[in-house]
Amino acid sequence: MRPEDKKTQTNAEKLASTIEAFFVSENIELTMGGEPTFVPRETSGAEWNNAAMGPEKLTYARKMSTELLQRNYPGGVLMQVFGKLYPGEPLPRWNCLILHKPDSEPLWENGQQFNLATPAKAVPAQTIAAFAKNLARSLGFEKHLLRARFPATSGRGSAWVLPLDYEEDKWISNDWSPIFPKAIKILRGDSPAGLLLPLAELPENASRRALTIEREGGQINIFIPPLPWTGFVALLKKIETLARTSRLPRVILTGYAPGEREANRVTTYGMAADPGVLEVNLPPTRDWTAYRKIVKSSYEAAGAVGLYGTKCSLNGAIRGSGGGAHLAFGGPDLGHNPFLRKPSRIASLLRYWQHHPALSYAFTGQFVGPGCQAPRVDEGPLHGLYELEVACEGLDSLGDVEDGYYIDQALRNLLTDSSGNTHRAEICFDKFHNALSPNGLLGIVELRAFESLPTGEGLAMVGLFIRTILARLLKQPFRKDLRRFGPSLHDQYFLPTYLESDLGEVVEDLNRNGFAFSLDWLRPILDFRCPRLGTLPLPGGELRLRQALESFPLMAEESLSANTVRMVDNSTDRIELELTDPALLETHLLSINGVEVPFHSFTKK
Repeated sequence: MRPEDKKTQTNAEKLASTIEAFFVSENIELTMGGEPTFVPRETSGAEWNNAAMGPEKLTYARKMSTELLQRNYPGGVLMQVFGKLYPGEPLPRWNCLILHKPDSEPLWENGQQFNLATPAKAVPAQTIAAFAKNLARSLGFEKHLLRARFPATSGRGSAWVLPLDYEEDKWISNDWSPIFPKAIKILRGDSPAGLLLPLAELPENASRRALTIEREGGQINIFIPPLPWTGFVALLKKIETLARTSRLPRVILTGYAPGEREANRVTTYGMAADPGVLEVNLPPTRDWTAYRKIVKSSYEAAGAVGLYGTKCSLNGAIRGSGGGAHLAFGGPDLGHNPFLRKPSRIASLLRYWQHHPALSYAFTGQFVGPGCQAPRVDEGPLHGLYELEVACEGLDSLGDVEDGYYIDQALRNLLTDSSGNTHRAEICFDKFHNALSPNGLLGIVELRAFESLPTGEGLAMVGLFIRTILARLLKQPFRKDLRRFGPSLHDQYFLPTYLESDLGEVVEDLNRNGFAFSLDWLRPILDFRCPRLGTLPLPGGELRLRQALESFPLMAEESLSANTVRMVDNSTDRIELELTDPALLETHLLSINGVEVPFHSFTKK
């Protein structure tokens, strides 16, 4: 490590300690997490362009998960769960999930059994059949075990099905044999058998939860039904014991993650299928030091299996992965959430972000503006800022009322993209207190204008910068009226010179409030976002060319297969040209295709 890098690291750690000491003194608990995204160097297929799921991506997810399990979460368990079903997609998106209980009895002792990165000897079908019968016998329901058959054209053969539930510390099962006297005919599809059972054929009073066992890639795939935490742990113990005695080299666990996961004691680390990228859902941490450790270990595990936070564009430019690297802040629970405790803190955050466009543009992808995935509130309707001002005044008036319903109602129709999508707003509250969403009551404020960077250290530094800003806002509320930038919002703040100047103002503000952040810590990130393209030596100075940002306009709706989509016109680019000596304008002019391009005076701080 270079001496200057070591000094930066030491000073950053001192700042982190200052921040946490301030939080302790004010009885504030602020958790942080994120969603970095990764891609392989050589990408092919729709799953690395615009589709969410694909076989290659699932393989990468399983390999990276096992790498992390061995590096960071010994004793944890790895399973493939299924989440939201999006319109136009035939299946719910999968998520490779690591569950880990630190400082406790392991959930699964032999983590090598999840290691799908290396080949293993195929398991005979009769071994899997014997495993299914032994597991059903150990649960006390051997007579309820049924054979199931996939459609002949699927090439998947057969599976075993055991109706299974867990209530009041005991196992429960149903006899489905009268409904399926010969064998269960599994529905068509690519999902595990547990998601393809013909449950509609069962009577109303029958349990619709079942464990299934099948063969996948020569290994055993066990689908776990929805279970409470105690039942889930008990079932894992039985499965691992049998897997050991059956000498199974690999075990693939799929199905449902347990309910009531003992939120404060179970670490949850996920890898989700997302359009074009593999999205990593980091577990929330209570301070920046822990966040930094998880981010760096994620980059290390990704690199070990051939995944990276950047990709190469067709013109040779190195960009972020193309997905997001959102930052999420909240509390350890709703009762200790700093934003729910004082809604005025949200108003302070919204005002501060609106005042500093660099927070919206400096760390996100190359594509910014109204049509991007994280538009600013003042890039929407003209009346948006007026309504946001009214909403902020309303949040200020709530005092210490801890009712997220009012916060949700004040913001949900203002913080959206141009189509009204609350999830694609720059500052996203759809997981804060939205009772209509299954994961909407998490108390999370998600900042979406962030993209993956080349290194985990760089991404961690951005996280420290944002956490420092939040500490400053929690220490001293920001109450200035919203700014009306007009055309200067894009004309100026899409240029790296203005971005750096605005970030400098933020850093000065942080230092005035007792948080010693340095703008130099962010310069490598600015250089990556807006790289220098070249220089032209001139008498007495030079002309510098630097990549700037661009807003691609949304086009009209089009029908694509079963979906309605909106394309963007990305045929334009923006470059900043800087003259080091204004006196050069007395003897030189810049013309492009015969049109003179004017320069604007700007004094760097």
